[in-house]
Amino acid sequence: MTAGILAANPMRLLSPRELAEALGVSESSLKRWVDAGKIQASRTDGGHRKILLSEAVRFIRETGAPIARPELLDLPEVAVAQQRGLGGTVRLLDHLLEGDVVGARGWLMSRYLAGASIAELCDGPIKDAMYRLGELWRHDEGGIFVEHRGTDVCLQALAQLRALHDPPEEAPTALGGAPDGDPYLLPSFMAATVTAAAGMRAVNLGPDTPLVAFDAAVQHHAPRLVWVSISSPLSPARVRGLIDWIEALPGSVLPIVGGQQSSPFAGAHAHASFRHVHSMAEVEAIAREVLDAAAPAPLMGRGA
Repeated sequence: MTAGILAANPMRLLSPRELAEALGVSESSLKRWVDAGKIQASRTDGGHRKILLSEAVRFIRETGAPIARPELLDLPEVAVAQQRGLGGTVRLLDHLLEGDVVGARGWLMSRYLAGASIAELCDGPIKDAMYRLGELWRHDEGGIFVEHRGTDVCLQALAQLRALHDPPEEAPTALGGAPDGDPYLLPSFMAATVTAAAGMRAVNLGPDTPLVAFDAAVQHHAPRLVWVSISSPLSPARVRGLIDWIEALPGSVLPIVGGQQSSPFAGAHAHASFRHVHSMAEVEAIAREVLDAAAPAPLMGRGA
């Protein structure tokens, strides 16, 4: 059932009629919302209104508008989730246990469209489901297979959410990964998805990234935010080496470290702006802080 379901393209342009049909409202109502500024739209050379899919998603999230035909928004997995029901009996964990990509994508996307932030989804249902998957191997040798498959399903579902965000080229860059010896894929991908949703251009180096690769990436991308995700225990020597590397980062960079095994960094004075974080909500808040700092100052009037 996973075949043929592609990630939505946030740059896709919708006509007022298409969006109206997706929301189950009249085209005239949709056009009134556009004319009132509730939905941002551009116009073609012929004067026809066009609406970005990402703008339609924003409107749905902020207004709580129900979706009558999600397939018209390139979100067929939401239709699947609607058919199965979104009550409390179906959990994200159930989809991950079954290796159900469509179900997981529909479950997360439906809650995102209903107003949950990506950080909230990461800190809540995703964290809970992955913890329960991680406990399986303690009771069943086959649990490792289920955990690995569930992780892949979760990554595909998160990629669907990340695809909805395409920050502008001039947006500041956030960059990060997991250090050498840390094989975990999901935490760093969550950080990339959260920072992208906040409005930054996210570069995810992934797991098992040696410091020399981190260093090369920082020099190449000149990021304003660097995250390091630590899910595997590090030796004292590696902790010291990572702290030394963070300390040598340019002053323009805001470095953050988090993860299940990041406690050795609590209270570390590795950099003037260093933060030790405990949640994706904190990552999101810091990303917005960096964006606010990078925003151009408003022009002062002559009389100021």
